[in-house]
Amino acid sequence: MKILHLFIIAALAIIYSGCKDGSFHKPNITGSMGEVLVVMDDRWRNSEPGEQLQYILRQPIEGLPQVESIFTLSMTPHRAFSDNMRTFRNLLITNIGPDVDTEGVRFFSETTWARGQYMVHVNARTPEKFLEILDENELRILGFFLRAERQRSISYFRNYPNADLTEEVRRKWDIDIIIPNTFRKNNSQDDFSWMSHETNISSQGLFIWSFDYKDESSLSRELILNKRDSLLRANVPGHHQGSFMSTEHDIPITYKRFTLNDHQAVELRGLWKVVGDLMGGPFVLYAHHDVANNRVVVTDGYVFLPNEPKKRNLVWQLEAISYTVKFPANITQNTETES
Repeated sequence: MKILHLFIIAALAIIYSGCKDGSFHKPNITGSMGEVLVVMDDRWRNSEPGEQLQYILRQPIEGLPQVESIFTLSMTPHRAFSDNMRTFRNLLITNIGPDVDTEGVRFFSETTWARGQYMVHVNARTPEKFLEILDENELRILGFFLRAERQRSISYFRNYPNADLTEEVRRKWDIDIIIPNTFRKNNSQDDFSWMSHETNISSQGLFIWSFDYKDESSLSRELILNKRDSLLRANVPGHHQGSFMSTEHDIPITYKRFTLNDHQAVELRGLWKVVGDLMGGPFVLYAHHDVANNRVVVTDGYVFLPNEPKKRNLVWQLEAISYTVKFPANITQNTETES
């Protein structure tokens, strides 16, 4: 009887906690990865404010062989914005008119309408001010929704990892990373690991390799790509004898340096090809500087989906995997700092 009493108290405490933060009352988000629902009245949708907003959200994404927009866009006027639409995963709500109290942009990574929903409000008293606000906040708005999709992928991978492969990668490369449960081991050498998710129509792969860090040039575009091409030639053969994967150097490759999980990282985006065969697709590569071990660890993702302009989400998922990379020294340091 005493045990039952304690169980009831614990259950009531959990229910109270859920009610307090509203989590039990929130439905799951709706919509597919990369979709954004814009709430904007027809008057503005069919004029310059709506045209400019659509241009921003539908502009082509970098590093893909076919044109794909950054986001898949739907639009509805306020009068049609019903309850079943309020659970949409990414919402951008606009208000233009003299009754607007505060002009500007507001970002919400938590809402009362759905769990995991991200929402942006853009408010302006005039269409001219709306356009000015959009121009000033374009990158913030895009980055906000891109981070939302990445965080959702990371959360899913964390809940559904390939535990054995994740542990194997951690032991071999001395990094903290999450490998999704859809990935399987393909090939592994002392200096190279290859895993992928294969379906009847697509291939989504990840290479992991490393090299010594010598100086700033170790994070240069040229050095990383030279090492990449050398390793791919040795480890990733094509279907025909003598064929092998390589980087497509005739197409621009984007380069970005930034801080990721307390370490310096480089992002490269471009296209890969198979020398001696008609195969290719996009790749996204992250070079992670491990200061404690004086090395660079590379997580190098690729997508193969022939003739289909639907590669965006597959590339985003590979990005999310690389964004989970942490070095044990940094994890220990952060733990000690927090304590």
